[in-house]
Amino acid sequence: MIVFNTTYLVSLDVHDAWLQWISFRHIPSMLDTSFFIEHRLFKVLVDEEQGITYSLQFSSPDMATIEEWQKKHRAETEADLRETFGESVMSFSTLLEEIK
Repeated sequence: MIVFNTTYLVSLDVHDAWLQWISFRHIPSMLDTSFFIEHRLFKVLVDEEQGITYSLQFSSPDMATIEEWQKKHRAETEADLRETFGESVMSFSTLLEEIK
């Protein structure tokens, strides 16, 4: 199992709009690609002056599936975030391999 994890730092001024966007637009569109099995959204328990931090994780069966999603969809997914929220939401992604 491979987990595609994206960490977001969301400015307070766009927080409510971002939470709506992530819940009703971003997550459904990611799952609609059929490259991911499930998702989990977490609030990161750190104090940030710049906003609130979240971790969004999508599970995928293997690395080949993730690589295919990246080729077909990653650019448009990142562009949607930038066009919708500009620099009010910062993000970075990591890949995690389930060990046990």
